[in-house]
Amino acid sequence: MIIDSIDNIMFYQDILPNLKAGMAALNSKKEWKPGRYEFEGGYFMIQEGVTKPMEEGSFETHRKYIDVQILLKGCEELAWKDCKDLTTVVSYNAEKDQERLNGSKDHVMLISEGMFYAVFPQDGHKAISHTDNQHSYFKVVMKLPVKE
Repeated sequence: MIIDSIDNIMFYQDILPNLKAGMAALNSKKEWKPGRYEFEGGYFMIQEGVTKPMEEGSFETHRKYIDVQILLKGCEELAWKDCKDLTTVVSYNAEKDQERLNGSKDHVMLISEGMFYAVFPQDGHKAISHTDNQHSYFKVVMKLPVKE
């Protein structure tokens, strides 16, 4: 997992396939509206809403895509755990590129406006959450293919 300032995102382009194309597509948007947007080598979704209590829901992992999530406004809390330390509750669905898992939420981080994080196949993550007070968020979820 990577957590950093959006100002530093291009430092990671060697390990995030097609990041340059994804950022160019994102930066070409004059207006950011919720929805899904394709670019050569991946896609991104613009999402907005409010967080849910950390105890609700489960972790997820992906096998085909690396998630690069960029907080444009607001914030969210994110739980992380190595997937080998989690227990599958919903088996991997190749169409959704998602496996759902349960485990302890020992590592929780606040991700605020101007930050991004990247989660790889081994990273169990529970995003769009809060521990105490509910947050609102407006973010990009970029999907970049895992190198084989």
